[in-house]
Amino acid sequence: MTNSSEIQELQADLCSGRDSVLSAVEGVSEAEAHQIPEPGEWTVVQSLAHITELQYFWVTKAVLITQVDDPQITRTAVENDVRLEAVTDRSQDGLASLIRQMNFANNQVVDVVAAIDPAALDRPGHREDNPMTSADVIRYTARHVRTHADQIIESLRLIRQTG
Repeated sequence: MTNSSEIQELQADLCSGRDSVLSAVEGVSEAEAHQIPEPGEWTVVQSLAHITELQYFWVTKAVLITQVDDPQITRTAVENDVRLEAVTDRSQDGLASLIRQMNFANNQVVDVVAAIDPAALDRPGHREDNPMTSADVIRYTARHVRTHADQIIESLRLIRQTG
């Protein structure tokens, strides 16, 4: 059974993910933010653009689960194209701007989660063949953001090691 305290925990989890990213980018120069750490890897600004996009994307899927019976929430080919476009289109944006955009996205998704009926958090959806509740998707989103914070830290380690 879910209640409003679970909503608050989910909101705190999303904010914790954002805080991990903010900590990871603290003290990063504009040059470092745009440097490719290794061939095939995203720059810090590309990671920030993705983090911004993924928060909206997955929380929207969490809301969908509360509204539709057992939806399939796996990214479609079109949704994958939108994700890559977001990363590519913002690759030249400034670091401060992308941090603001990421913060804005986080504030918005935290507000969206506040509006979810706590009783709907246990409704099922599916990602590929894996069942996921709305709450699971929100937790996944926060973990995904933290994973990218760790990737940013590793990217910066590589950049600073070679620079």
